[in-house]
Amino acid sequence: MDKRRFNFDMRRSIRGRGSDSTRFLPFKRKYKPRHSTHTAERDSYTEQYRHSDLRRREQHQQQQQDQMRATFRTCVLNMIIMDLQTLSLVEEEGFQRFVNYLHPCPDTTLTASWIRTELLEMYEHVKLKVQKELCWAKDLTLSAELWISGKDESYLTVTGHFISENWELKSYVLETAHLLGEHTPEKVHQELWRISTEWKISEKIHVVVVNVDGMKKVKSKARWTYMPCFGHTLQKVFREAMDNPGWRDLLKKCQHVVAFVHQKTTDGRHVQLSQSLSVDWLPVLTMLEKITDNWETISEVLSDNLNEELWLNERELRMLGSMVIALREVKDILREMGKSGYSSVSSIIPLSDKLQYILRGHQQNGNKVAQRISEKYDHHIGNIKQNQWFTLSTALDPNFKGSVLHHTGAEVIKMHIRNEMHKLRSGSNSREEGAEDLILQRYTESGTTTLSPLKFWAAKKELKELPFVARKYLTVVSTAIPMERVTQQEKSWLISNRRKCLELEDINMMLFLNNNHQTVNSSPLEDQRPFTSLCSPRPGHQRSSSPEY
Repeated sequence: MDKRRFNFDMRRSIRGRGSDSTRFLPFKRKYKPRHSTHTAERDSYTEQYRHSDLRRREQHQQQQQDQMRATFRTCVLNMIIMDLQTLSLVEEEGFQRFVNYLHPCPDTTLTASWIRTELLEMYEHVKLKVQKELCWAKDLTLSAELWISGKDESYLTVTGHFISENWELKSYVLETAHLLGEHTPEKVHQELWRISTEWKISEKIHVVVVNVDGMKKVKSKARWTYMPCFGHTLQKVFREAMDNPGWRDLLKKCQHVVAFVHQKTTDGRHVQLSQSLSVDWLPVLTMLEKITDNWETISEVLSDNLNEELWLNERELRMLGSMVIALREVKDILREMGKSGYSSVSSIIPLSDKLQYILRGHQQNGNKVAQRISEKYDHHIGNIKQNQWFTLSTALDPNFKGSVLHHTGAEVIKMHIRNEMHKLRSGSNSREEGAEDLILQRYTESGTTTLSPLKFWAAKKELKELPFVARKYLTVVSTAIPMERVTQQEKSWLISNRRKCLELEDINMMLFLNNNHQTVNSSPLEDQRPFTSLCSPRPGHQRSSSPEY
């Protein structure tokens, strides 16, 4: 039988068996909806899905825009904080055009009131974190900088310093107080006492470093030791050393030279000079260095303009050279103390001895400026070896301990250290008599190290109480301002000029956030514990008495 005929008969016989036999068909039947409503429902579902997908895309785009807007505003806030800009900057036309070019998005208009509201909220948040850190601190040092605003208003910026349990020196600005009237030592002390009381740290403070003269004569119930800022003392040394008619006239003449050359060098001769309108040693050094380095070009400018009044003769050039040599030695010594942040007073005794040795060497070569600076330096700082805070801090610095422990008076210093160790041991299980001597001997006989003092003591737990004594004395800082503002003229001028332009109601908040915002955010704070528990004293914590000297 023909094969095709057979297949045809089989299909026809299958069709007659009813609807159930369709499952035997060798082909798949195409589905056809019985009613038109199925097609409408399907089209409606497709349209609904398309609209929901469109809404999801719109929501995603809106979330991206909101995130970009929030990021943009955060960047503006950080810029204002880091650069100490006035809050009204965001309302300036030039800034608005710049913002619209970088971020052409609606609803990005910024106002000074919105900026102030956000910064106040950030201020309260950061202040709470600083309070938590200070509650755990045991021994504190305050530094207070007195400065004058552009409107001749006096302000006092107070910073707290302590060494954490991880042996890190922490420095937080606490407040910038507005001093009404004259800034007398008594008024400065009253503000310091008020600030320390409000922050609940008055009993933890041992030393206050200030750039205000006459603080040692203030009488109060606070057992604080007032110490002069080392940078401020250097300014006094230089000003008193330059208190000579010939040297004062020479500095004024150099200022006139700089002003004249800046006006007359329009013929292609570029002379990079620096003007110093003050009698501070660092701006003066920068000005004199620029003049001596470019004197050949300066002399050509003076000759072309027939200006003989500003010409420096050989004697004046020698005096300039003597000033530059002496002041460079001062700058090099300061660089050894540190380039940024705050440094301990432990380095002042050995570096002072080194500076005096160098200046006396220049004095023997006929440098009268070096001689004058050496005499004034000895007048203001020559008695620091009689100060217990200086000597004990130096003795407990492994890098400089030999400058005090191997010379006259070493036994007195060791006796004070043993007394400090005994105070910490009182109330606990006492060890055998003479244990302090053995611990101190192990430290004094140990060799030199390349580690920083804090890293050294962090690894010396076997020395029992001695690391805790070191923490107390190494907390004392040498300056009322960070070292970069002592050794870097541009940094000092930038901070000084910008804070003078801040509004009165924003000065405290802006300086607080400028100094603390990044430091607090980069430090691991224990936010999970309530603030009330953090403020409670640790078991067995007692404030040690301030040393007498």
